[in-house]
Amino acid sequence: MRTRLHIEVYQHLLQSFDYDEKQFNANLFYSIVNTNDQSWQKIVENECNRNPYSDNGKTIFPLFHFMLILDDNSSLLNDNLFHLLLFSNHCVSDGRSGYILLNDFLTLVTSSDLFNKIELLNTQVVPCITHLIPRPYGPVFLLKSWIGKQIYQHELRKLNHPRIPVKAIRLNGESTPFRFQPIKNNFLFTSSSSTLYSRLHDKCRSQQITLHGPLVGCLLLAFHHYFSSEKKSNRFLTPFVVGLAVDMRSRLPQSQLTPQTVGCYVSYCDVKLKKQLPLLSTPFWTLAKKCMRATNKALASGDIPFITHFFNNIISSERKFDQFSQFCPDGLTSELFLSNMGKYPFSCDYNQGQLRLRGLHLINNCSVYYSTAVFFVTCAGDGQLDFSLAHVMESEEKALEFLDYYVRLVEACANADIGITLDQLLTTVKSA
Repeated sequence: MRTRLHIEVYQHLLQSFDYDEKQFNANLFYSIVNTNDQSWQKIVENECNRNPYSDNGKTIFPLFHFMLILDDNSSLLNDNLFHLLLFSNHCVSDGRSGYILLNDFLTLVTSSDLFNKIELLNTQVVPCITHLIPRPYGPVFLLKSWIGKQIYQHELRKLNHPRIPVKAIRLNGESTPFRFQPIKNNFLFTSSSSTLYSRLHDKCRSQQITLHGPLVGCLLLAFHHYFSSEKKSNRFLTPFVVGLAVDMRSRLPQSQLTPQTVGCYVSYCDVKLKKQLPLLSTPFWTLAKKCMRATNKALASGDIPFITHFFNNIISSERKFDQFSQFCPDGLTSELFLSNMGKYPFSCDYNQGQLRLRGLHLINNCSVYYSTAVFFVTCAGDGQLDFSLAHVMESEEKALEFLDYYVRLVEACANADIGITLDQLLTTVKSA
């Protein structure tokens, strides 16, 4: 937790240091706040729209911040319900590690032998991750990278896939060394029941798929319903590219990244169905299986190191990045970013009489470049599914409708028969 990222001419040094209260105030790492006249959601939104950079953009610190949010007139002493949030900076967020940190933290603080645990501090300093990853494909890398850039720019020019309506809202009053000014993110939260969670798990076990299969499938159906395309057909589910965060440490055993290396290293891969599916005849759980297989294949793909180098080459050159970013309005470089949703539920044993959590949330705060929408789905508290959506859509009402529709799709597929088709599922939610 005692780490900072120092940036110097595209060199990124992730540094760990001994805690010194005289130098670093404890409030940097955790805070306890009352809601007062604000909702806890608005507190989250305000914190996420603060610029994490200091020293003219050369230092990001801290990388993590815990926050307890209490209702008015409540305290930890009277055992009232509270929200626990972990704000993780975009440079260390991979859609998984933050929840592991939350789980480990709560396990530690509810353990009787907490103060008997002593761990050595790692002070290793690590440069930019791309320098530690062998370039794939040997001497043909530059040629393949050039071809990849042309293909990507061609796809951006066409933009004939479903589009999420975006109207960037700049953050005023803060200087930034970057070409794009920070853009305001809005946040929405909702939860399902623990009963739904159990039913969905039972369905997944019967179909031998992981939970993220139906969750991704419902997301694609929500896009089909809400965001139109020039080539959209009401009879087919059109493929839609989704970005998935990847923990590079577990994917690159041949590199210099080791379990002892400080920090979390993140890249991403694209998940996309190979072809459009007929709504009338495709069973929903067939779509869920396809989503699971596509995700697993993408995560295991050897293209992940290539993509990491490919985009590093673009953003490390101001001329190349200017040329590339002209195809990305307002610096929005992707349509949707999807966490490893639903794959890492924890037992939450610490919540059985020891703590009274109202909500457990991981917040990815403040990035220079924003996705149109960031989805997180996780298990928290008593086993319910918690959904959060960070977005820069033009209309808050449209975003709220989209999130509500998505959650209703998830609930409908958990309650429906195994043989229900995509069209029948959409009809069920539409008439609900």
